[in-house]
Amino acid sequence: MSAASADMRALTLRELLAACFSVGRHAGHVIRDVVKQGGDLGMVNKADDKYDPQTVADRRSQQRIVHALRNVWPHVQIVGEEGELAQPEPEDVVTADLSVLQNAEFAIPAELEGELDAAHLVLWIDPLDGTKKFAEKKYDEVSVLIGIAYKQRPIAGVMHLPFIGKHGTTYWGGRGIGLFKSVHGDLNDPLQTIHERQERPQTRYPASRTMILTTSGTKCDLVNDAINELKPQQIQLGGATGTMVLSVITGESDLFLRFRNATKRWDICAMEPLLEAIGGSLVDKKGRVYAYDPLGDPAFDNEHGLIVSLDAATTSHVLDIMTKIELLRTFDGNKMTPAWISHHVFQDASSVVACDVVPKSIHLGKHSSVMKLRVETTEPTTTTLFVKRYVKNELPPRSETHWRRDLFSYRTEARFYSHFYEKLRHEVQLIKPLEVLFGKDAHGNEATDRFMVFLESVDEINDTSRKYVHVDCLGVEDAKSALTYLAKLHGAALKQPELVHQAAENLWPSGGWWSYAKRGRQELENAPSVWMSVLRSFASELGDAGSKASLVDLGERMVQHAAYISSELFEKSPTSLQTIVHGDFKSANLFFENASHEAVAFDWQWCGVGIGALDVAYLLNTSVSMDALANDEEHLLRFYYDQFIHQVQRGEGIEYSFEAFKRHYELATLEYARVLISNFWKNMTPSSCAAKAANTNCGLGYRSVPHVLRMIRKLDEGLRVVEDERVSNEAQA
Repeated sequence: MSAASADMRALTLRELLAACFSVGRHAGHVIRDVVKQGGDLGMVNKADDKYDPQTVADRRSQQRIVHALRNVWPHVQIVGEEGELAQPEPEDVVTADLSVLQNAEFAIPAELEGELDAAHLVLWIDPLDGTKKFAEKKYDEVSVLIGIAYKQRPIAGVMHLPFIGKHGTTYWGGRGIGLFKSVHGDLNDPLQTIHERQERPQTRYPASRTMILTTSGTKCDLVNDAINELKPQQIQLGGATGTMVLSVITGESDLFLRFRNATKRWDICAMEPLLEAIGGSLVDKKGRVYAYDPLGDPAFDNEHGLIVSLDAATTSHVLDIMTKIELLRTFDGNKMTPAWISHHVFQDASSVVACDVVPKSIHLGKHSSVMKLRVETTEPTTTTLFVKRYVKNELPPRSETHWRRDLFSYRTEARFYSHFYEKLRHEVQLIKPLEVLFGKDAHGNEATDRFMVFLESVDEINDTSRKYVHVDCLGVEDAKSALTYLAKLHGAALKQPELVHQAAENLWPSGGWWSYAKRGRQELENAPSVWMSVLRSFASELGDAGSKASLVDLGERMVQHAAYISSELFEKSPTSLQTIVHGDFKSANLFFENASHEAVAFDWQWCGVGIGALDVAYLLNTSVSMDALANDEEHLLRFYYDQFIHQVQRGEGIEYSFEAFKRHYELATLEYARVLISNFWKNMTPSSCAAKAANTNCGLGYRSVPHVLRMIRKLDEGLRVVEDERVSNEAQA
């Protein structure tokens, strides 16, 4: 926290809130004066591409606010809707009264007591919210909004309504402060102002009435779609964002929706704390709060819309509906209608009469949005589709480096189903893609950030014998079923050299999400520090072994040999062994048929070129039980090898001994272990493993203590073999 200089007043929330209260009223007073004076409003349009008016009242209001606040705290950043304006005329030079709230009883949250750091504080000002309504003389929708944001989140707000009451009315407060309504008397006598603490309204949806919804009168297809789903009893049309949010705060409406990209941070910064003061919330259409960062978002747009409610259950319900609406849209924003599905998914072979999302089937992940779609046709039949949607602007933000890697992975899965399914499905069981859609750029070329895959939903089949189930922590028989699947996949591709060549060009040239080429160089430097933390956290589990020099140096040893391990697996492995690998072949990405327990894989976004041992090592080290590994690891390796050799000998055959395969398996185990010791073991403890035990998407090597200890042993032993191998190679060179 930075201390104020000797000639600068300390910045405290109590005084800052009082100052904003005071200058908000001064701003409202000049707005009333402009109306009383009549005549020309001095209106200009601020935008070239839309109607965005500004009047003399907007300008004079902001000049009063900014000048008064900077006179007290010149070092505080202020972002006003009207930008930087000239200094005010003498009649608009006003003083902020820091004692104006002395008769109001309120507390400041403990974490915000004392002096605030001005470097982390921004004031967001809308000097006249509802300018269009003001020009239309609908004065009851006009307000002055002053929001106080600290560390990019709003902590307090002031909303002054100049035309409500004889001398105006102000709502103010914040979380931990409370919500207050102040009815003003004469401007020159603050003691005439009556402050009343406001409670959360009792009469509201769904406890005591059907829904009353407020929205802007501006046409918006997305709002109309939401209304069709919500079926509110009453719709109230407003114009100014502030007063529409206020309708929720006062209980006049239960929900406010606005999805057009027409509001800015200054429209909501004052209102969000007032909502939070009585337990409400303001989120975007994905349930996220907005950050108030003038440097990180210089446009200040609330681009993902506004959902405002006092009830968490109402907000959650609306978010579910908005997710469904958005997922049922095509890349160009149109609805995914039955006619559209008939044409694009079934190629007009079936006439779809109805479609709807299966309840509770939507999952919004980091990498994709998925849902199940129940489709009814004229036959009549009902089919369930599994829809996987990758659209960059619908997914969580990340660094450009991560976007490049992840977008390529999304395109990989789309290309696998569109280009490789037909060439592999006769040899290995694959989930049938009904359609794969690629977005188009402005020139009609395949876009790199929008893909959608429609698959059969295999776990919705009515035939009990053909139902598919998930299995976690595989025993020997299920592991054999999965290994049989891999042998068929690897053998089928290996017998089609041209297909492997196409995979190198269209899928990942080095398969596997964990490959050194994708993430090794960036993460590897973390290995020594991550490993030392593991040694400390698992000291009792490792016992005396934890003090062995080879174990103490495990992180440095991995750094030293990681590039060699990867090179032996990818660059130096024989071309005759190059095939298509799944790249994320773990139990979470497998279904097992109920009767036969035959496996079928999904989630192909990391598939590409590599040797089969990569998939085998990943499966065994992430998904197979300790009993099976302790007693049958060699047996399972021999089982896969025999199955694989049988598959390829049906073609031209290859020269590949079991010993050579086993060496590749041990190297592939180290290749995967590299991401554990450099990333996934970060902050790992026995307790964290227990907490993740039921998370089947996590590999067993960081959610099961026995598997962790096994991986440590495999790392130590495997690296020792690599070290001996490299010494021998150098001696022979």
